[in-house]
Amino acid sequence: MERLRNDTCSLSIPPPPATSNTSFQPFVAISETFTQMEMASSIATTVPSKMPNLPWEIIVDILSRLPATSLLRFRCVSKPWCSFIDSPDFIKIHLSQSKKTSSNLSLILGFLGIYSIDFDSLDCARVLKPAFSTSDVSNSCNGLVLLMGPNQTPFLWNPSTRKYKTLPDSPLKYPDDGDASSFSLYKRYGFGYVAQEDDYKVFRVVEFRGPDSIWVGSEAKIYSLKSNSWKMVEDYPYSLPRIKWWGVHVNGVLHKVLCISNSEKEIVAFDLRSEENYTVPKPDFSPVEYVDLSVSAMAGCLCLVGFRKNRRRTDIWIMKEYGVKKSWSKLLSIAALDGEPYSIVSPLAYSKRGDEVLLNCDDEKLVWYDLRRKTTREVNVRGLPFRLYAEVFIGSLIPLENGGLSRCVSGGVDEIEIRRRAGRQEKRKGKDTWRKKYNLTGV
Repeated sequence: MERLRNDTCSLSIPPPPATSNTSFQPFVAISETFTQMEMASSIATTVPSKMPNLPWEIIVDILSRLPATSLLRFRCVSKPWCSFIDSPDFIKIHLSQSKKTSSNLSLILGFLGIYSIDFDSLDCARVLKPAFSTSDVSNSCNGLVLLMGPNQTPFLWNPSTRKYKTLPDSPLKYPDDGDASSFSLYKRYGFGYVAQEDDYKVFRVVEFRGPDSIWVGSEAKIYSLKSNSWKMVEDYPYSLPRIKWWGVHVNGVLHKVLCISNSEKEIVAFDLRSEENYTVPKPDFSPVEYVDLSVSAMAGCLCLVGFRKNRRRTDIWIMKEYGVKKSWSKLLSIAALDGEPYSIVSPLAYSKRGDEVLLNCDDEKLVWYDLRRKTTREVNVRGLPFRLYAEVFIGSLIPLENGGLSRCVSGGVDEIEIRRRAGRQEKRKGKDTWRKKYNLTGV
């Protein structure tokens, strides 16, 4: 063990060349502050007795492939490591690497509590406990999830870092000088990311309904995480179904299937950047073939799900190039299992090899569909609730201001800081014991 420690202490991490124009240039200053002892302390128990020097670019590449939960622990190695892992540049590199390799994926479930299932194993549903009581999960985006807390208060939450943010209040403007007693209110939320602005946004539509639930009008607002504020946008022109969540997020756009004219259903989209409404062209098929249409998202693409009237089948199309009608392709057609027709089918993700698609069927079971054999097999997950809403989730380090540990109601410190404090207490306890042993209590 002594030999191992001496050899690892001799490791050196050379900084990248000063003339480098790579994306790692922002980390030059951080890499120069790393000491030999700091590196050795983090790898002394795992490396062989001899190990070549590693360029900084390789170290960054290795770290970018690790799960977010592991990186949070590595923040304890040293202050430079903590600053580097928390830096916006590394957070973006880590997220980009996870997307490119389809790694750090899990399923997040809602409806009867909040659960997480590791996507690679799909073996067990683990209970997640946010800082507030909720089971309402909206769409996730880049590791952030929109939740509804007590009194229908919207929260943004990062399950990986356990940080959350309460969205600020935004008063309503009632139509025709009415008040709260004049209308029934229905609120719908959607959540997405605008890459051009590097901003996460929440879209809220509040519908005002009079007697007999007659639609009177609506108010639409957008919340910006970057500015931490709401702003009014043009009133939403369509009546929405009575569900809490607005729709499916793809490419900074929210989507929903609605009846907007002549009772024909259309894919209606709202662009979070331009704040405009438009319709997305559907694939070529006869609308009378289907009793219902819905949208979903998988692998960053928009999907359309159609339920046939008489054939007891569900068809799913995928739009491989967003906004291009010719890019629609029928992904699969699934028959009902056990003779019972499905009421809900939603595609979630491709398998690692890309030859199967994971489906949420009837909000109660997960099913693999083999694209080549056209067969299905149910996934047995321990602890799976009997009713669920499933969403693919990617672990990330995306920060949220004014967050806190999941066990705190507001503010607070994160888990890493708690461990640091515990470590300092242990050191002080050991030092006091040593002083008492050698009668140095007065020193």
